[in-house]
Amino acid sequence: SNIRGMVEKDNKKYYYSLNNEVEKIPLQLGNGEYTVKILQNTNGNKYKVIEKESINIKNNDIDVYLSSSQPIYWENEDKLIQLKNELMKDLITDKEKVEAVYNYIVKNIKYDYNKVSNISTDYVPDLDNIITSKKGICYDYAALFAGILRSEGIHTKLIKGYKNDLTAYHAWNEVYLDGDWVLVDTTYDASLSSLQELSMIKFSKAYNKDREY
Repeated sequence: SNIRGMVEKDNKKYYYSLNNEVEKIPLQLGNGEYTVKILQNTNGNKYKVIEKESINIKNNDIDVYLSSSQPIYWENEDKLIQLKNELMKDLITDKEKVEAVYNYIVKNIKYDYNKVSNISTDYVPDLDNIITSKKGICYDYAALFAGILRSEGIHTKLIKGYKNDLTAYHAWNEVYLDGDWVLVDTTYDASLSSLQELSMIKFSKAYNKDREY
C-alpha cells in the first residue's frame, strides 16, 4: 500500500499499513500526547505527511491488549471464534485457557519457510487464514495466540524483537497471568522436537524487546 499510518509518542514511532477502508490502530504507549500521521509514498522509501492529528490519552489501561486492532484483528474471524470455543470448553482458569491455546498452536501450526522469504513490509496476519492453512511465520504464530486469548478476555501482547539464539527478527507474546506479564514463544517451541521437555513460560533475559502491540 502507498499509504501508511504513523503513531508517535515520547520519540517512539510505530508504523502501520493502511490496506483497508477502516483500520483500528492501538495506542499502547501509555497515557499522554500522541501524534498520529497519515503518510503517502512519494517514491522508493520516501513518504510525505498528508494528515496529522494530536490525541491526548488519559485512563489508558491494559485493555488495549484485548483490542481487535492492527496487527491482531480477531473480531469477525469466524474460524478463530469457533476454535476458541472448542479449546476453552470446560476450562475455568486463565492459566488452563492459555495452556490450551499454547498446546494447540505448538502442535498444529507449521513454520512456513516459503512465506518468510517473500514477506512484504506491510504484511498483516489474517488469523482465520492461519487456522485454515495451519502454517505461518513467527508473526502469524504470535498474532494467532494473542487473537484467540484476547477474544476470551485474556490480556495478551504481541512482541517483536530478538531472541539471543536466533539471528532473524522474531515475534512472541506476553500474557497477563495472575497479576504478572509472562513470556510465551509458540514459534520457538513448535520448532523443537517433541522429545524436549517444554516449559511454556520463558525467561525474558533471552529476549530483547523492540516493539509491543
